[in-house]
Amino acid sequence: MDGFIVSARKYRPQNFSTVVGQSHITNTLKNAIISKQLAQAYLFCGPRGVGKTTCARIFAKTINCFNISPNGEACDHCESCLSFNSGASLNVYELDAASNNSVEDIRNLVDQVRFAPQLGEYKVYIIDEVHMLSTAAFNAFLKTLEEPPKHAKFILATTEKHKIIPTILSRCQVFNFNRIKTEDISSHLAYMAGEEGVTYEPEALHVIAQKADGGLRDACSIFDQMVAFTGNHLTYKQVVENLNVLDYDYYFKITDGFLSADLPGILMIFDDILKKGFDGHNFLVGLGEHLRNILVSRDPQTITLLEVSENLKQRYAVQAQKCSLSFLLKALSVISKTDVNYKSAKNQRLLVEMALMQMTYLTASLDAEKKKDELEESVSGLPEATPASHPIALSQITALQEKEIKFATKPSLPFDQLKIKTSFSLNEVKNYSGSALKQIDTRVAEINEAKIQNAEVTLVDVKSSILRYADEKQNQGSRQLATIFKTSEITFVDNTVTLTLNNETQKEQLLMIKQEFVDELRRLLQNTSVGFNIELSQAVTQVRAYKPHDVFKAMSEKNPALLELKKRFDLEIDY
Repeated sequence: MDGFIVSARKYRPQNFSTVVGQSHITNTLKNAIISKQLAQAYLFCGPRGVGKTTCARIFAKTINCFNISPNGEACDHCESCLSFNSGASLNVYELDAASNNSVEDIRNLVDQVRFAPQLGEYKVYIIDEVHMLSTAAFNAFLKTLEEPPKHAKFILATTEKHKIIPTILSRCQVFNFNRIKTEDISSHLAYMAGEEGVTYEPEALHVIAQKADGGLRDACSIFDQMVAFTGNHLTYKQVVENLNVLDYDYYFKITDGFLSADLPGILMIFDDILKKGFDGHNFLVGLGEHLRNILVSRDPQTITLLEVSENLKQRYAVQAQKCSLSFLLKALSVISKTDVNYKSAKNQRLLVEMALMQMTYLTASLDAEKKKDELEESVSGLPEATPASHPIALSQITALQEKEIKFATKPSLPFDQLKIKTSFSLNEVKNYSGSALKQIDTRVAEINEAKIQNAEVTLVDVKSSILRYADEKQNQGSRQLATIFKTSEITFVDNTVTLTLNNETQKEQLLMIKQEFVDELRRLLQNTSVGFNIELSQAVTQVRAYKPHDVFKAMSEKNPALLELKKRFDLEIDY
């Protein structure tokens, strides 16, 4: 137990070939070593735990190796390599700028630079977290960094490149380290597990890799923690429970609930998730990631973008076949809006539940749209009709279509927006197939039971309905809106209601609820074709003169002699 070494140190790469996920960096450094084109300073940038300091140490060891291999790797057998591997090399000087960031610390380092190495060709100075240096320390370092002795090489490492002053950046070769892919981390963890004699489920390693968020050091730390928890056997269930990660099954079940419009089941699953201590926002983000994974699984070319195990890829591919593209895009849009509003919401649970409700009934609205399209296709496929003595009015079928898509559109959608053929010959209907005729008969029979017609509307009806709406608003606490409706002049011409308001403020308030008012007015009047218009009274539209210039302009229009007076005496009007 005393000899235990954490995996991040025990399995730290010792040469370029064992560095995980940074081949674009390691290949460049090896080529520079082979061609002996070494810069005086390098800047390694990137997130934590991706190999910046590790690559700096490997680079320092390799350039001092006595027997560098043809592929640019250190031999690991010469005196220089052995001293480096044992931690006794005097050619590498590491400085932690987080705790040694003063001018004095940098001056001490600069004083050491002039001494040549005792063993090997170069002395390498690695400054970690270099962005923590003070501005004075950076300035004290500039001259040495630009023109160091031939034997001195500097490697600066940072997680926050934007904090490095430009004068330092211009003196370095900059290498940007990437976050390590989940697949690469998972493969490295599998290698470590094999070396340690740990059995595992591939899904368990993928969860650890995803939790590490692109950092191999974090992944190694989580791996050690899980091995201690599970006892040398990593299972998906145990890893998910210990890391407090939501199981994939929750998201698959909720998506199935969306497809079957099982709102009660979805809400119960969400309640179970909250009871287990998971945050609603994390659940929402995870659901968005799940639907995104389904979206990319719809095509064999994009399924490679999934950073999950092969078994999970198959599950995503199966569920992707059940989900339409329209549903996925609309559901992701709902999640995006909910994510933006989550932090500002007072009842965050209700906000997420409302989003789940919207996504549940997306499938219902999509089915209604699908039925509408199928009906239009079936009608458009019929032969062109000629006038006959016994026409069948397909406007009845239009009304049925309005009823079917009512749940997928706004209630105020006028019927005349549904553009289909309105009638055809009875004689030609007899020539249609039995199934088509039976479908039409069924449609007409259904509509005859719930036929909707626009009622006749008078000015008295309009005023009565508006006063009724105003009373409702007053009962809801909107007294100002109620006053606007009760005091405004109301006219009704050409099936259009016009409200003449007293001022611009009233107009702005009414515009905010215009659509709601129009929908309610049409419902009260039982007429979906009633229009609505807003006007201002003529007294409001008259321009009043408030400034001296405006006053003079108004007076001169009444008495042109004032203009001649202004011109003769060269008078000026204040603006």
